[in-house]
Amino acid sequence: MRLFLLKNMYVFLLLVCSSATSQEKKDWFSSFGKTPNVVNKNFYQDLKVTKNLAKRLKIIDTIAAIHIQAGNTDSIVHYGNLLQSEVLAAGSKLQNYKYYLSKSHNILGKGKLEMGLFDDAMKHHLDGIAVSPVSNMKKMHYTHQLGLGTVYLNLKEYEKALTIFETCLKNAENIELLILAKKYLADVYFFKKDIPKAKSSYLEVLDELLLYESNKVRLETQLKLGRIDVHENNFPRALEYFRSVKDISLQHNFYDLYIDAVIQMGIVYYNQGYLADAEMVLSTAYVNTLQWNKLELQRDVIMVLRDLKIADKDYENAYNLMTQYLSISNQILKNQNKEIVKEMEIKYQTLQKEKEILALKEEQLLKESEIERQRTIKKAFLIGFLAVLLPVIALLFVYFQKLKTQIELNKSQKEVNSQKVHGLMKDQELNLVKATMEGQNKERKRLARELHDSIGGNLASIKLQLSSSLNNGALQTKIINQIDETYHQVRDLSHNLASKKFQNNGISKLIKEYVNNIEQGSNQNISFNPHPEEKINEIENPLKEELFKIVQELLTNTLKHAKADQIDIYLNKYQTTLQLLFEDNGVGFDTNKIKDGIGFQNIRNRLSPLSGKMMIDSIVNRGTVVNIEIPVS
Repeated sequence: MRLFLLKNMYVFLLLVCSSATSQEKKDWFSSFGKTPNVVNKNFYQDLKVTKNLAKRLKIIDTIAAIHIQAGNTDSIVHYGNLLQSEVLAAGSKLQNYKYYLSKSHNILGKGKLEMGLFDDAMKHHLDGIAVSPVSNMKKMHYTHQLGLGTVYLNLKEYEKALTIFETCLKNAENIELLILAKKYLADVYFFKKDIPKAKSSYLEVLDELLLYESNKVRLETQLKLGRIDVHENNFPRALEYFRSVKDISLQHNFYDLYIDAVIQMGIVYYNQGYLADAEMVLSTAYVNTLQWNKLELQRDVIMVLRDLKIADKDYENAYNLMTQYLSISNQILKNQNKEIVKEMEIKYQTLQKEKEILALKEEQLLKESEIERQRTIKKAFLIGFLAVLLPVIALLFVYFQKLKTQIELNKSQKEVNSQKVHGLMKDQELNLVKATMEGQNKERKRLARELHDSIGGNLASIKLQLSSSLNNGALQTKIINQIDETYHQVRDLSHNLASKKFQNNGISKLIKEYVNNIEQGSNQNISFNPHPEEKINEIENPLKEELFKIVQELLTNTLKHAKADQIDIYLNKYQTTLQLLFEDNGVGFDTNKIKDGIGFQNIRNRLSPLSGKMMIDSIVNRGTVVNIEIPVS
């Protein structure tokens, strides 16, 4: 599906949604050919001509705040870096040095969080807490605490986030921070799927906002209440929330909330069965995600559009969207790598500036130290002081040496224990392999005995009787009966060798049963999506068995190593290609440093006789995507 962006103008699409609602109502949806300028040009002009540092910092802070409200991620990070570089260049001579340094960390933390770079966002908020002591910078201190809590919320570490938000709710005195803390607590309940508690908390936030105006917090809260209504199948009220958020967000330039509201409206239309309306709304949202370079939102829209195509039985476009989804997932991983490299470069440059500042300070301190040393006239007192201090230092040195030795012993013991555990795991693997081989040997012996004692005996008898006479009618009848008996024995033996499970069931049913069994016994959320399912179930042995064993191997690897809580499996058949897409949100690994383990090697061995190909895309702390394609007739 192709979408063309019209530059330097707004394109307004009118969708008549009378088929999707019980009332005669029309909705306007806007797609943008370029990113609208939300900052007054006077601010940029003032920033160019202003030489006064304090005024420049205030202007940069104001521009950054506007971009935060609009959700312009790249601009947020740019002005956060600009503010921090100017503050560090001025150094401690700046009157409000710590305050503006803390502000720059807060801006960068918000920007990195929007980019999905959670580790960098966490570091900026922790640095902000370090330079914002609660004693004299209470508001900034708890602002960073809330930012740190939102990072944990996005990392799905809900208990850590809950503790932080509850602490802020008890100690923060600023009304804006208190409302935000309560709203974030409701977000924790929402994502933990404690819907009644989340709904009650969101309604309390709306009541408090009647006394304190904060449009964006109100709209974010209404979005969540709308999603709760979707969860409860109350689609009319959900649409009321989403329409209100959409219209107000556009008026106030909250473009990130506008896009989110449009996507949620498309999802409601899809759930109501109005597929054409849903596709038009989501296509408009997709244009905006492209313009704002919101890759994760693009991926979410594509998944809903794919479901629309499947519901419309347009499997070809569904397959194309699935391929596009994989491409965007890869692009997200690559962009994250680029952002990490870029961040390292910026940190290096900042460190060099800090080193220059420290060098100047050190030189100044050395001069002051020399002057102070020359003024020292009480040498006797100094010698006496040293006479007392040296034994203390000696005792401390002995104590720390002993402590160091104890740490080394603990470390060695830990390594020994790790080696023991590793050895036990290897022994367990060897026992499993040995048990498998013993089972195979027993089965081979049983088959050999059956062939030798039953079928071999019958065939030998037939041979002797045929050699004696072929003219005896009674003898011929007897031979025929023995041949028939031998045939049935061979047939029974072959049936014993073939698994009835794979003969009597389709591959989708087998995988669904296997996934359900694993999901019930673990904390993982596993989804399996075959389409078109009727064509996939036409797959015959031995491909069916090999495909099932590949899925088993992938799930085993993920459950054992990935520490993932979300696993998505997609099985698609299009023309002469069978595609298996396996994705998890686990710890991942560096594909350049870690070669295929036993699990992946087993999969490649199974794919080799099938002429299949496997592609593995994984990054540390960003999950793993495995794409397998097998040619079929």
